[in-house]
Amino acid sequence: MQYVAVVSLSLLLLVLVANVTVNQYARGVVRDALAEGARAGAVGDGPAACEARAQEVLDGLLRGPVGDAVVVSCTRAGDLVVARAAGRLPSFLPALVPHWDVSYVATMQVEA
Repeated sequence: MQYVAVVSLSLLLLVLVANVTVNQYARGVVRDALAEGARAGAVGDGPAACEARAQEVLDGLLRGPVGDAVVVSCTRAGDLVVARAAGRLPSFLPALVPHWDVSYVATMQVEA
């Protein structure tokens, strides 16, 4: 009985660590996608190029249910391209750990 309890708790801990690892990776991908999008928007067609590049990076590195709830939008404010991402990263064990909300902003000055 003790063995079963210890193995169950060990597996639960393993799942929780995996969830944290996946969410940290996903947050890094979102930040990188925003940086790439803002950079593309600064030298390209503005917000349209920004959103397309950011979505391309997200689709390439964050597929499946983890990246489905992350939405990217880009705007131009004066001489800056502003890329924003907001969403929710799912929890592997929703009963124990809540979902992780993400919200990031990246800016890049438009090249003349």
